[in-house]
Amino acid sequence: MAYGRGSRAQGLVPAVGRRQGWLPCRRLLRRRNVFVLAAVGAFCLRLAGRPSSFVPSPGAALKTSHGQGGQIQQLPRPMDVLPALGALAAGASLAQSAHAQLGTIDLTPDTFKPVCPASDGIYGFGKGAADALLGAEGAEYRPLAIEALLRVRLEICVLESFVYEAIIPFVQRKGLGWILPLHETIDTVIAGTVFAVAVNFILFGTTKILSVIGIYHDFLVGAPLRLIGYAILPERKKKEVPFFQINWPGAPPPTYEEEAEEAPKPPPEGPLAIFGMLCKGYGIFAEFVKNFLEGLDTFAGRYLAFFSITYVAFKWTHFRLFNDFPPF
Repeated sequence: MAYGRGSRAQGLVPAVGRRQGWLPCRRLLRRRNVFVLAAVGAFCLRLAGRPSSFVPSPGAALKTSHGQGGQIQQLPRPMDVLPALGALAAGASLAQSAHAQLGTIDLTPDTFKPVCPASDGIYGFGKGAADALLGAEGAEYRPLAIEALLRVRLEICVLESFVYEAIIPFVQRKGLGWILPLHETIDTVIAGTVFAVAVNFILFGTTKILSVIGIYHDFLVGAPLRLIGYAILPERKKKEVPFFQINWPGAPPPTYEEEAEEAPKPPPEGPLAIFGMLCKGYGIFAEFVKNFLEGLDTFAGRYLAFFSITYVAFKWTHFRLFNDFPPF
C-alpha cells in the first residue's frame, strides 16, 4: 500500500503497520538465546523462498508503484529483510558465545602466565648471592649467571605451576576417585591417561634440577653444619655387624673385639648445646632432602615411564574388557 506525499508516512508504510510488523523481530532480537535465533533465521529463509541467499536481491529490496501523485517508493516488507536480520543475529550470537567459552579454557603461550612464588624466591636468592660473589669486578659475568638462574627458575616453575594450577584445582573438582575406580568411565580413563603422560614430561626434567640443588645445598650448608653439630655433641657409633656372613670351610670364625668404653665427656653449656642441636638437626635434614631428591630423580628417570605405561594400559583394558567386574 502506498500513500501520497501529504500522508503521515511521507510515501512509506503507515507508522502503525510498521511498528506491528517489526515488533516480532525486535522481541526475538532482545532474547539472547542462540538456538532460538538460529531457528528463526532458518524459518524466515524458508518463508522467503531463498534457501541459497541471506540478503534479498536489490530488485526486490525497493518496490516502485505508480499512483495519482506520481512515482512513489515503498520500503520492503518486514518479511523481506527478516531472513537477513535473523541470520546475522544468530551468527553474531554464536560468535559471541563461542568467544566467551573459548576465552575461559583456551591457553596460549602469550596468555598463560603461571604464578611461581617458590621459583621466584629461589631466583631472587640466587641472584643476590651471585651479585654478592661477583661484585663490581665480575660485572661482565653477571648476564651469564642471571641466564643460568632463569633456566633453573623455569624448570622449577614448570612443576610448581603444574601442581598449583592443574593438579590441585582438578582434584578439588573431581576428587581422587578417578585414579583406580571399581568401574571405569570415559572421564576417569581420560583423566588418568592425561595425568600419567603429563607427569612423565614434567618430572623427568624438573627432578634433575631439584636433585642438583639438593646436592649443592647439602654440600655448602648441610655438611658444615653436621660437622659443627657432631663436634659439639659427639655420638658414639657402634660397629656394624653384617646381617649374614659366609664362613668358608677351614676358615676361622670371625671375632669381634669389644672396644673399651671411654669415659663420657661432660655435656656442654646450655647455649652451646642448643646451638649444636640446631646445627646437627639442620645438617641431618639437609642430608635427608638430598637423598630423597636423588631417589626421586632416579625413579623418574628409570621407572616412571614404565609405571605410567602400565597404569594407562591397565585403565584402558579395564574399561574395554572387564569393566563390569566386580559386579557390585
